[in-house]
Amino acid sequence: MNGLKFLPLCSLALLSPGTAAMPELPEKMIFEVRLEGRPVGSHCLRFTESGERLRVEVSMDLQVPLPLWFDYRYRYRATEWWRSGRLDSLYVTIEDGSRQEQIRARRDRDALEVEAQGGHWRLQGDLVTSNHWNPSVLGRSRLLNTLTGRASDLDIEHEGSEALQFGARTLEVERYRLGGDLEDTRVWYDSEGHWRGLEFSARGGSRIRLHPLSPEAVIDASAEPWNRNPLCQDPDGRQSG
Repeated sequence: MNGLKFLPLCSLALLSPGTAAMPELPEKMIFEVRLEGRPVGSHCLRFTESGERLRVEVSMDLQVPLPLWFDYRYRYRATEWWRSGRLDSLYVTIEDGSRQEQIRARRDRDALEVEAQGGHWRLQGDLVTSNHWNPSVLGRSRLLNTLTGRASDLDIEHEGSEALQFGARTLEVERYRLGGDLEDTRVWYDSEGHWRGLEFSARGGSRIRLHPLSPEAVIDASAEPWNRNPLCQDPDGRQSG
């Protein structure tokens, strides 16, 4: 089933690839990461525009206590470079417990040359990344999976509208299931195309969800290790949205 026919009218204006689909971006997006409702990490993005180029930095830190064992830690860092609405390059580092991995991608004409632990390969087309900030993914049948460096097929379905608390405000957001290779992944976007949430399954079937923090939110960086995520910090050391 092609879920695109179920997208609400407010989303149809966001579907065209390229700059026409891009909402006005904030300086930062900050999310609290929750495992079955319990805070276990932070996820932050920073956007820097210079002429036709856009730099997107992404940082996730997780720490999950394990019974009778050390805490499980996960760290994800990504930098994307965009030019005139097309992904120009991508660099990802992943620390998954003791496992470390790097992924690099660079545009070569109408394709992306990808290098990762599994070798080298070439991906055709203008792919957006699985960092989810770009709402034009709603009009696509595949994306660049930044955890594998491969293309993941999508079968997007609109699942309904929700009210989401965002600081002192309540936002009306739309929920989508990405489907395809990302069958159990859900994303939320508001009417302006801003990314407002993500939910997916962790190992063992438990659910992880990213909840957006408002610009007024301030978290003590000394309270939990993941709150020291450097991309989330203000110059005075506070983590805020």
